[in-house]
Amino acid sequence: MRLWGACFFNLLILYFLANWLPTLIKSAGVSMGDAISIGTALQVGGATGALALGALIDRIGFRPTLVPCFIVAAVSLYIFGHPGLTVAMLSALAGVTGFCIVGGQASITALAVNFYPTEARSTGVGWALGAGRFGAILAPLLGGEFIKAGMGNSIIFPALAVPAVLTALLVWAMRLTGDGSVRAVAPKQSIA
Repeated sequence: MRLWGACFFNLLILYFLANWLPTLIKSAGVSMGDAISIGTALQVGGATGALALGALIDRIGFRPTLVPCFIVAAVSLYIFGHPGLTVAMLSALAGVTGFCIVGGQASITALAVNFYPTEARSTGVGWALGAGRFGAILAPLLGGEFIKAGMGNSIIFPALAVPAVLTALLVWAMRLTGDGSVRAVAPKQSIA
């Protein structure tokens, strides 16, 4: 369930940002062109994060990589909501957030693949990602409700930091080996 919760909360953030980031940035007085550039920085950070986090996980394990990653995402999201940030600052924060959230989602999927025993792997990963999709479905609706309620970026982005912290806590609480890697599960041997 911890893995499912991590998928849920991380995909909630990911899809919220994918759907609402340019709109929210534009509502803060940034030009549409700059808002799109900031949204692009999120995705570029995500692609970079997927590669870098994968390499880091191979070296030090899932927990020591992902827990700090999602804490950094929470801090970045919290800062993102502060008024008066320049376009360059917003782009940098979007890149860091993308690195951690978008790249982190690829890492959570890898964690799911390594977490379940071979005979239950496809079912387990499917259920974990399915639970995450509920967060993906909720995200655009939540964004619309935030905007309808008149919440500004100084409330919305710090609120998004909460599921990032929850994701970090859920990964931290998973039953992993002492070095933060997933327990090795040997495939069952055929008796025939």
